[in-house]
Amino acid sequence: MQSTFRPRALWRTGILGTCLRSRFQVHGGPTIRFISTWKEELHEVNHDTKAPLSGRVHILGMGNLGCFFAHSLATRRSPPPITICLHNDYLYQAFVRKRGQISVSTHGLDDVRTGFDVETVDEEGRWYTMPPVDNRPSPFNSESPPDNGPIECLIICTKAHHTELAIKDISHRLTKDSTICLVHNGMGVLDSINQNVFPDPNNRPHYIQTVFSHGLGRNDSFKISHLGVGTTILSPVGDPNIPPTTPEADHTWAPSTKYLLRLLTLTPPLVAVADTPAGLLQYQLEKLAVNCVINPLTALSDCTNGELLYSFSFTRVMRLLLFEISAVICALPELQGIPGIEDRFSPERLRRLVVNIASNTAKNHSSMQQDINQRRLTEIEYFNGWIVRRGEELGIKCALNYMIKHLVAAKAATHRSREAGAIPLDLDNVISTNEPPI
Repeated sequence: MQSTFRPRALWRTGILGTCLRSRFQVHGGPTIRFISTWKEELHEVNHDTKAPLSGRVHILGMGNLGCFFAHSLATRRSPPPITICLHNDYLYQAFVRKRGQISVSTHGLDDVRTGFDVETVDEEGRWYTMPPVDNRPSPFNSESPPDNGPIECLIICTKAHHTELAIKDISHRLTKDSTICLVHNGMGVLDSINQNVFPDPNNRPHYIQTVFSHGLGRNDSFKISHLGVGTTILSPVGDPNIPPTTPEADHTWAPSTKYLLRLLTLTPPLVAVADTPAGLLQYQLEKLAVNCVINPLTALSDCTNGELLYSFSFTRVMRLLLFEISAVICALPELQGIPGIEDRFSPERLRRLVVNIASNTAKNHSSMQQDINQRRLTEIEYFNGWIVRRGEELGIKCALNYMIKHLVAAKAATHRSREAGAIPLDLDNVISTNEPPI
């Protein structure tokens, strides 16, 4: 037998082989599975499952990413039941004003989708299923889980620094059979979740990590623009005690993980592909290196991405940052034994990646720059902060990344102080007197 699409190293990973076979036959031609319904995918997963899945997908975080994932799933020929989780009443009222619609604009043409179920949470952390926005019965309403019922598949589309808190608010609805798909930038979020939210490995849900490269822009609440087609690379986080290339590896994936992977990889707008955990980690680190340069430099200088390329001083700082980043990445124990790591993460190749991204997004403003200007928390601790922490573990001093991290934090704090009208105090030189206050 011959195959036109068969990466040997990846094919040995059971779940990846399953996802690839969903799209390709032995001879490389597209199969009917590419246009299969969610019920057909669910039937395959439930075939050998004692507790059948309902197929419902919950999405938490309705920014650009959350809207894109919800809209993409709704464009399927037979969309699965989708529940969007809104963390405050303001968002729910905005969704009602939009008549329950999520819109994605591509080349000036709006594609509007409806039919989403909605859950909101009160101040005590109790979730409530809201009535259909258009006052018409939802086709999946009878199958909706009760309030605070278990969640099988959850897609988290929040900023890195909000992810842990978002999961903590809904953790009582997640079981060891649930699967969480994490869609965010930065590194170290999963470790924080395991340490602070799910410390017991035996009761921990399953995870899927992603690298998302589509270009998105916000027009209004629940209305975004698709500015550039990218990819969505997915990989389940498996048992670290079982190598992912062994024949037993496929048996470690939960039914909800298999279902969500198949559902996402067969949703055309996402352009989603499955990869091995080691392969995904390398894509994550490449994106991290780019974010560690473009985001903080544009935030500190308040310039567009492209303006970084036309200053000698910027290029010098960029080069020094990448020397430290390259040294840390190449020393990571997770990557040892993988051929070509030194070349893939050399300072020169990382510089070319940064220049290419900055050139292709020359007129864009980075997310960190927008966060600074809009007085929001930044993801600097999960970008340069992660490089500094891993460098300390490996005995590599990352002085420039340390400085950049604190410069961004200082600028954000300065903006907040100005808005609050704060008066700077030198507490070290305060002279204590016994005089009564005036």
